[in-house]
Amino acid sequence: MVYQNVINLLKNRLNSTIYDIGDLLPPEKELAELYNVSRNTLRKALKVLEDEGMIERRHGSGTYLRNKHFQASVTHLDSFTEIAKNEGKTPTSQILKFELQSASDEIANGLQIKPGEQVYYAKRLRFIDDIAMQVEETWMSAGRFPDLTIGHMKKSKFAYIENECGVKILGCYESIRPILPSKEVAKLLHISALDPIIRMQTQAVDEQSIPIDYSILYTNMFEFQVKYFLPRK
Repeated sequence: MVYQNVINLLKNRLNSTIYDIGDLLPPEKELAELYNVSRNTLRKALKVLEDEGMIERRHGSGTYLRNKHFQASVTHLDSFTEIAKNEGKTPTSQILKFELQSASDEIANGLQIKPGEQVYYAKRLRFIDDIAMQVEETWMSAGRFPDLTIGHMKKSKFAYIENECGVKILGCYESIRPILPSKEVAKLLHISALDPIIRMQTQAVDEQSIPIDYSILYTNMFEFQVKYFLPRK
């Protein structure tokens, strides 16, 4: 749908540093010309943003930015749960799958175990304030974390690793690239299969640099935006 593309373009623009909360948006005619759509299509897109609480339309005055979608600044390694809570938001997780698997060559390499060893596989849909933000696939060694449960994965994986298992997380390797989502991921994140998303491959390691988990994250960049500050030393 054309207006869905306009919604995503507007979200990117309004979530950027161009606008501050309370700013007046350009007139409808100007926005329609900017995105090369009809006034009717633009109004449908603005109505969605109004229903979501992102903008406020004041009769005779114009349209104002009321709220920005989730944004956070990160200065060190935080979990999804910690990032959300640090911003005063409520994180939740829906477990889509949780099972034991035999490690493939790729997973074995990521966890530095032997192919065929038992691993826990968890697939989660992550929400912030009930908005779908991220699909996460995680593999963890069943030998190292034998008591991992669905209950742990519904909360914070990092909290389980550090607080219950006593494993110190030294850091995390991350590899990021933009991709087009599969039909399944697009449906879960409520976006079009033509909308780009961020694919992040991660590998958390302990103080001996031994992998703790191996994960692949698919993030809705129209809703979940994180700004990183990485110190030089």
